[in-house]
Amino acid sequence: MAKQSNTKIITSKPIIVFPYMGYENNKKCEWYFWWTIDRCKAIDPKPIVVVSRDTIIRGDAASFIKDARYETLEVIQTWSVDTCQTWLAGWGHVLDNYPEAERIVQIPGDIDFVAEDVEFYNNLGGFIETTSSDIVIGDFRTGDQYSAKSLVDTYGTYSLLANWFPEISRSIRSLPLNRPRSEFINIKTSVLRDLIINNRSFAYEQTLNFLIRCWNYDEAKWRYNVSPFFLGTLSDNRSFRNYRACIDQIERTERMLSLLWREIKAPKKTLNIGDKEIEYLHTVFSNEYDKLYTKSKGIMETARTTLRALLGV
Repeated sequence: MAKQSNTKIITSKPIIVFPYMGYENNKKCEWYFWWTIDRCKAIDPKPIVVVSRDTIIRGDAASFIKDARYETLEVIQTWSVDTCQTWLAGWGHVLDNYPEAERIVQIPGDIDFVAEDVEFYNNLGGFIETTSSDIVIGDFRTGDQYSAKSLVDTYGTYSLLANWFPEISRSIRSLPLNRPRSEFINIKTSVLRDLIINNRSFAYEQTLNFLIRCWNYDEAKWRYNVSPFFLGTLSDNRSFRNYRACIDQIERTERMLSLLWREIKAPKKTLNIGDKEIEYLHTVFSNEYDKLYTKSKGIMETARTTLRALLGV
């Protein structure tokens, strides 16, 4: 009789993004980070942690590196200009080194304002293990309507997305998904490979980029099965609740949406279209872009005025 193997087959690879500012003076963030690590070990005995070289050089990962549990992890050190770029490093590492992995689960490691109940932690465990859809996005409430996450989405993301991609905006809300910029992503490896190899990657707002790329523009429906997974209530670190942080994120979102619209909507030259027809289509395209861009500038101006009033700056 053949001997059964005790080796566990790894079907999902979790990636935890180490806090950019570290957790040297934040016990709650430290606790959450290691709790997340332990929970991820339910699906992989050696989770991947992506840490920015900036964080290490500043000394903000000193206690993490000295921790005995460090040796139980697969740590990737990377240079990045934005947190989203550390996502790319982690995803690329899995795609290059774990071709057998069926899913990738990404979790931010810097949550330190979770509501005082067990809902979030219980739900996060279920999110890590779910395999229900091609793309599962961790959705959440914010405990503070004036937190950066809430302000950016309310006065930036929702309005800008509705301007540039109204069909996608309606479909996202009907899922229903409240946080299209969520950092909690559980995705099939084959889908991720298609999204980041066959399409433009961004060093910011990756989740929103994925949603736009997952839309079938000819048939007006999702190309992949997308579903939200409700996690609970969390909010931002209060040090980021300021005017500049909100405007930075809103402007990044606007740049990405306008660029994607141009890429997706630009007329394509085909064999059965003559030069005059393609010239006409480019004129229509340019006129439509100018109209949407004018509206987009108005949305940005309204957002800046509203945020200044709400934040008292």
